[in-house]
Amino acid sequence: MRGLVRSYYAQIRSLLRERPELRPCLKRCRHCRILFLTHPRNAGRSDLLCGFGCREAHRRQRDTRRTAAYYLKHPEKKRDQNRKRYLLAARAERKSGPLPRDEAAAPIVHHVRVIVSLIERRRVEWREIVAMLAKKGRQHRMVKRRRGAYGRRRIEGRGS
Repeated sequence: MRGLVRSYYAQIRSLLRERPELRPCLKRCRHCRILFLTHPRNAGRSDLLCGFGCREAHRRQRDTRRTAAYYLKHPEKKRDQNRKRYLLAARAERKSGPLPRDEAAAPIVHHVRVIVSLIERRRVEWREIVAMLAKKGRQHRMVKRRRGAYGRRRIEGRGS
C-alpha cells in the first residue's frame, strides 16, 4: 500500500509541475490526511473528504444514524420495509438470479471523472471514464511481483 501512495504522490507532483494553476485544488482529506485534487469550486474549503473511500464511509455513517433514529420512532415502518425488501429480492432471484452491484464503483468513477476533466481542460463524459477504466483493467501490470518460495519451487520443478 505504501508504494501505491508514493507513486500516487509522485503523479500529483508531476501534474502540479506541469499545471501550477491546479495547486489551489490540492487538498488534504480531513479523515485519512491523504492529498487529493478537488474541483476548483471547492478550492477554498478545508473540510473535504477524499474520493478514495472516506467520503462514502462518512455518508454511510450519517445515513445510518439518521435512519436508525427514524426507525426507533417508527418500528412498524421498518417491519413493512423489511418485508417489502424480502419479497422483492425473492421475486428478482427467481426471475434472473442475484441482483448486480455496479453502484459500488460510482464514487471513485465520479472522482476520476473530475480529475481527468481538470487535467484535460474539458468536460469528460461518464461513459468515457468507464470505457477508459475498462480498458485499463484489461492491461497487464507493469510491476513484476517477487515470487515466494512456493512459486520458485513450482517453476524450478517444471524444468527438471
